[in-house]
Amino acid sequence: MEQTMKAQTLAMLVVMVGAHGAQARDMRFVTEPFPPYTYATDGRAAGPMVDVLQAACARLAWRCDIEVLPWRRALGMAQRAEVEGIFTVVDSPERRQYFHVSPAVIEGRYVLFARAGNGLQYAGDPQVLAGRTLGAYGPSATALTLEALVEGVARVRTEIEPDNRTVMRKLAAGRYGEDGLALANEAVAQLLIREDGLHSLQPAGLVKVFGYSFGLSRQNVDLAQAQAFAKVLYELCRSGRTGELLKPYGLPPSPCVR
Repeated sequence: MEQTMKAQTLAMLVVMVGAHGAQARDMRFVTEPFPPYTYATDGRAAGPMVDVLQAACARLAWRCDIEVLPWRRALGMAQRAEVEGIFTVVDSPERRQYFHVSPAVIEGRYVLFARAGNGLQYAGDPQVLAGRTLGAYGPSATALTLEALVEGVARVRTEIEPDNRTVMRKLAAGRYGEDGLALANEAVAQLLIREDGLHSLQPAGLVKVFGYSFGLSRQNVDLAQAQAFAKVLYELCRSGRTGELLKPYGLPPSPCVR
C-alpha cells in the first residue's frame, strides 16, 4: 500500500510539471531600478513585475533568482546569455533577436511631457514636433519609440539620457529649450514629478499604449520552456490572479494573450 501511494504521488508530481511542459530548474533573472514596476527593497527585488514572475515561477517549479542592476549592465548580461531572463522588456524585433518575449503583463503608456505654458497638445501628428528638442531615456524601448516618432520630422533633435530622472529634471530646468519635450512612461514620469517636486511639468499627449513583458534568453531557454512560461502567464491573467497582484500598485494588467 505504501509503495502504491508513493507511486501515485510521484505520478501526480510528474503530471503537474508536465502539464506546463517544464521541468524544475534554477532560473536567473536581471532587472533594473524602474519604479513603480521594479526596484530593490532591503537588497531584494520587489515590485509588480517581480510579484507576477514569482507567481509564474512557483507554478512551473522554477527556482527564480532576481538581481536588480543598472539597465545597461543587465541588458548586456542578458544578451550575452549570462542569465536566463530579463525584465522589463517591450516586444520589438530588437528584443526578439536575443529573447523569447513573453505575453505582456502590465499595460503602459508612452506620453509626451512639456513645461507648463508650452501650449502643445499632441494628437497624433508628429509634424507638430518640428524644430523641437525631445529627451528620452535609453537605450530602451522609449528611445526606440522616440526614434520612430520623429522619423521624417524636420529640424527635430533628440537627446538620449542615462535615466528617466535626468530626462524629467532637464526638461523642468529648460535644458531642452522653451519648447522642449520629453517622452516617458506615464507612470514612471508621474512618480518622478511627485518625488522631485517637478510640478511645472504636465502631460502633452499620448503617443503609444504598450505592454511590459519578460525576456527569456534564446541561448539558455528552449522553445518548449518559453511556451510553458507563456502559458502560465496566460493562465494567471485569465484567472484574475495577475490583476490581484497588480491591484496594490494601482497598475493595469495587459489584455490576456496566449
